[in-house]
Amino acid sequence: MKTRTLLLLSVGCAVAILGAGIGLVFRIGSTGETSAPIEFGVRAEVGDLNITVLDAERIGTQQHIKLTLSGVDDGAVSDSFVVISSGEQVMAEANTCASSTELSRSCEVEFVLPDETSDPAVLLVTRGEERARWVLAPSADAIP
Repeated sequence: MKTRTLLLLSVGCAVAILGAGIGLVFRIGSTGETSAPIEFGVRAEVGDLNITVLDAERIGTQQHIKLTLSGVDDGAVSDSFVVISSGEQVMAEANTCASSTELSRSCEVEFVLPDETSDPAVLLVTRGEERARWVLAPSADAIP
């Protein structure tokens, strides 16, 4: 083979690899779509769990969230809850929240935030591969 042919083949391979890389970047970028936060009072299905956030109130560094749960028998359902505040993930404090397949159960979950801030916190509920989020205002008012 001539040198010119080898150079053209190498340039062709480089263009093919570059095109595949660009396609992969677009594919990865499109899978990370974020959805709008769910409003208070609206039922969300997160995997096998049905959850409705009724109210949220912050008193100092204590974030209280009132909600109803159903759809799955799980005594430790609040292990699926995380609040993000000031860039830190906070797990729920010990509570008696449980979910049932037959009845909707109301409960309150409490989180101790790292510091007092006027920025809203975000509640994330993750079950399996599915996730839902709510924006929690620093006061009792919900942010849509």
